[in-house]
This record gives sequence, C-alpha cells and structure tokens, in this order.
Amino acid sequence: MNMDTCAVNGFFSSAQIEKYSAAVQKRRSVRAFKGDPDVGQMSALHYAAARVALPGVRIALGEANVDDLYRRLPLVEHIHGSRRYAAVIADERVPHAAVHAGISGEAFILEAVALGLGTCWVAAFKRGGMNIPLEEGEKVKAVIALGVPDKESGSRKRKRLSEICASNPADWPFWAYNAAEYVRVAPSAVNLQPWRLSFAGNTLTLSSARAGANLDMGIAMLHMTLGARDQRCVMRWGEGKEIAALIAEDKP
Repeated sequence: MNMDTCAVNGFFSSAQIEKYSAAVQKRRSVRAFKGDPDVGQMSALHYAAARVALPGVRIALGEANVDDLYRRLPLVEHIHGSRRYAAVIADERVPHAAVHAGISGEAFILEAVALGLGTCWVAAFKRGGMNIPLEEGEKVKAVIALGVPDKESGSRKRKRLSEICASNPADWPFWAYNAAEYVRVAPSAVNLQPWRLSFAGNTLTLSSARAGANLDMGIAMLHMTLGARDQRCVMRWGEGKEIAALIAEDKP
C-alpha cells in the first residue's frame, strides 16, 4: 500500500461533511428539469465550484442548448428543461487529477442538492457544445446537468451490499459498514458500480473492478469519507486495482 495520504484528508470542513452526508440520502439522478437555477443558487454554485476543487481540478459553470451539449443515447432519457451545466475539468499533468475530479464533482453535486437543485452526471457530451475554453493539459471529464427538478425522483437501483464487499460487512465495525453503504448508493457510469470493498484490521480498502473508472472511484472515495465521518480516519492511495484505503485511527 502506497503510504502517501490523499489530498481529500482534511480538505472538507466538518460542516461540509455533515451537509454532504445529509445530501447523499436525497441525491438522485435527474434528467428532466422545469427550469434553471435562480440567481441566488447560481451565486452559491459559483462559490462551491471554487471551494470543492482539489489539486488539478477546475469546475466551470456554463450555459448551452441541451441538444448542442448532450448526446442522445438509445433507451436513455435525454436531458431537457435546463440550459445550465457544470464542466468537471482535470489537468492531466497533475497526479491523481482524474480521481480528484470525481471527488470534487460529487462534492459539487451534493452542494447543489443541498440548495434544492437536481443534478445528473453526464459522460455523453459534445465538447463543441460548450462555451468554456481549456488551458494546456486540461480535459473535460464529465458534465453535470443542473436545474430545478421537474418531478419527484424515483428509487435508486443498486447492487446489494454483499455484492460489492469481499466479506460479510455485517461483521465489520459500524464505521466501515456505514462507509460501504455510502459507497453502495454512489452514482457511477451507466450504474455499473465498479467498486469493490474489503476490510482487514483497521483498514477499509476500495478497489476497482474496471480499468479506467477514475471518476467513479473518486466519487466512491468521497462517499467512503462521508460514511465514516464519526470515526477518525485517514485516506491513503493504493496501488494497482487498490485505488485507496481508509484507515481508522485511535480517537484522542
């Protein structure tokens, strides 16, 4: 295990963690909106975009025609009803920037949910439909649709907890069980849930079941941190398929 700690350690305040933990329970993917965020919400989103950006990440807010920005996919409802979006941008020259993009993008989404807005991670977008210039080394990793939800969101379809855990999570300490449950409800590309969790000693390890799922793994890392919020922990980078480990520390 790589003993370098992650930039996420201590990055979010205790107030943010409490806010995000509550927003996790409310968050649903929304594809139908009845309007754009209002002026006050946009102001708060601009502040949040700057506040949640980890090293190598930039979140830029924009406005675009939905048909120019989002690709139409078979059997998937097209995004409609709001022109506002956030581009999650990573500077690929910065170590771990792609995973940081998942962490920061999901934190931004939870900020939006706390404002009463609907959101949706979108990977099928058209770069030419954006009005956001990029700097050298930057790449748009995903787009987040933003707006006022048009209808109540339904239930989330998720794997059973036992399907993403290497052993019975009921035998784990509560903080590790809760962290795993928060990972289970996290969003992922086409809902594949590519993460796997294992626990030994005082360490909860997050591994990837699919290569190249950096955004998904970053999202999961944030959810792990939120689920373990009552336990003093440190996040460390892993190697290979072991993306990261959350290590419980003795409370003072």
